[in-house]
Amino acid sequence: MIQLRPIALVLLMATTSPAFAETMSFESAAAMLGESCGKDIDANCFGVNFDAPRLKECLTRNQDTVSPQCRADYGRAFDAIQKRVAARAAFAKMCERDQKKYCADAQNVFVDVLACLLKGPRGMTLNCNKAISEAGYR
Repeated sequence: MIQLRPIALVLLMATTSPAFAETMSFESAAAMLGESCGKDIDANCFGVNFDAPRLKECLTRNQDTVSPQCRADYGRAFDAIQKRVAARAAFAKMCERDQKKYCADAQNVFVDVLACLLKGPRGMTLNCNKAISEAGYR
């Protein structure tokens, strides 16, 4: 049960939160939270909605009773999730030029455009390549 809560948290945050190199995957961040903070979340944050701001606020508020390992890891996990979400939000803007230039015939559906860009058309910009990687699409 403890491991399911951080996974649900990550899924919720992926759809609601706000680019940076070497972003940690959602799965890795959830695993870190589950391993380091699962017991602390159950003990101190029972009944708290598992969205990033509320959970982070709860762990911060209860910092004096949270385990040292959780205190060391939860900030890193939340920051990593925020960076991954920000990278996904920046992807469209960073690849807009490449989309128009190389994928004009792709349906303007995210999946089609992403599939086209993942083929790595010759001449695609470095920024778009970087955005794809940072967003975790590659």
